Amino acid sequence: MIKLKKMTVMLIAIVLTFSVLLVGCSTKKETPASSESAASSTADGTAAPTTDGADQKEFTIRVGAWFIDDRTVMKDFKANIEAAYKKLHPKGTIQWEITLGAPYADKLTAQLASASAPDVFFTQLMSQYTEGGFLADLSNEPWAAKLIPSVKKTFTYHATKDENKQYDGKIYGASMGVGVSGYWYNKKIFTDLGITAPKNTAEFFAVTEKIKQAGIIPLALGFKDAWTAQMYLTNVLQNFGYNGNDTYGKDLYDGKKTLDGPEAQAAMQFFQTLKEKDYVNKDALSIDWPQSADLFTKGKAAMIMQGPWMPGAAADNFSKGAAAFELGYFPVSDDKGYYDLSPTTDQQLAVNAKTELMQQAKDLISVILSPEVYAPFENGSGVIPAIDGVEVKYDNPVMNEVLPYVQSAKSHNGWVLYLPQVAVDVMTEQVTKIVSGVKFNPNDLKAAQKKFDDNKSKVILPAE
Repeated sequence: MIKLKKMTVMLIAIVLTFSVLLVGCSTKKETPASSESAASSTADGTAAPTTDGADQKEFTIRVGAWFIDDRTVMKDFKANIEAAYKKLHPKGTIQWEITLGAPYADKLTAQLASASAPDVFFTQLMSQYTEGGFLADLSNEPWAAKLIPSVKKTFTYHATKDENKQYDGKIYGASMGVGVSGYWYNKKIFTDLGITAPKNTAEFFAVTEKIKQAGIIPLALGFKDAWTAQMYLTNVLQNFGYNGNDTYGKDLYDGKKTLDGPEAQAAMQFFQTLKEKDYVNKDALSIDWPQSADLFTKGKAAMIMQGPWMPGAAADNFSKGAAAFELGYFPVSDDKGYYDLSPTTDQQLAVNAKTELMQQAKDLISVILSPEVYAPFENGSGVIPAIDGVEVKYDNPVMNEVLPYVQSAKSHNGWVLYLPQVAVDVMTEQVTKIVSGVKFNPNDLKAAQKKFDDNKSKVILPAE
């Protein structure tokens, strides 16, 4: 059992790249439920059964998400929510509005702007939506006081501009768990080749070379999804930037460091080596992340750099016929073996400030955060509870390898939090160009610095 009473590592939320056209939005309005049927909450923050369900009116509550796909863990997640919510609101129906992947963010933004967004939704843009007045204040919900310290600090809105002081010090969302990205590897392949988890970049390339010589793809990439390229870049530069410099991100913002500086160049050179040495799959730019996961779980690639959801995705692939193997884990590091994990919350949960079902929406949040729903999600997603006192029994033993790294690693604000997204996009594009075969030229990073300089005013500085 793993019980988190305290967590000293800092939570950093990573905003992924979303670059698609806005899609149309619904104008459907749901039937409101009687406010008298609102459920109370128990002391631990979970929803208590309502006693007047017979007097409720029928209602439909809409839930938006981008990650709830056909994996077993996600099917169970939906089923658990529906069962628990039905006990609380017998006449309530959950309407799932799922748009997989990157298009979801633009769709949700358009829906919020047109007052047609779901009542409850998952997001990665909580600060942006808070400032737009789109989110309901959840500071007084019982579970808010139970967020582990690092999560509570990050999820408490930090106003840096006078016009946003009205939101300062309040909580507008919940965390679905804390996870880390890194390398997941096939232990059987490593054992068969007599290799162990590398501790720095030089050891990493030595391992990849030995795997390549054995006729196996060393590293599976799925860069058709731009967010995977950004995630990889974020992890690599986090180490090169913060090793020996605790203020790298702020230094970028203040102009003491630049996006074409030696740290960023070292990160790009890392990707150049991956490509030049043929250490990645040749179709890296034409397959998405599930296809890269399939490449890994079928034993065709020895490693994959992914987020905390990888063990769950692997288990799901194994259940569909892939030959199962034991997963191992080690973090992304720099030349000197420094790793900065920056634990993240991938899914943030919020309530639409304009919902006509405010109490029912808050009740749904409480249901989702209840142990019977939350703990299985943590287990299946490979993340650590963000709510104090929640106990999780992890099925996958690889979590026993992840947790020591989380507990011992340094953690700083992600460098991307100090940049406008357009600048991060330019750097991500540079990574994909390198992987496509275009040789890295340090001058190419000047475009990213130019984007930063032109859009610096749009940056919302994170709390230190």
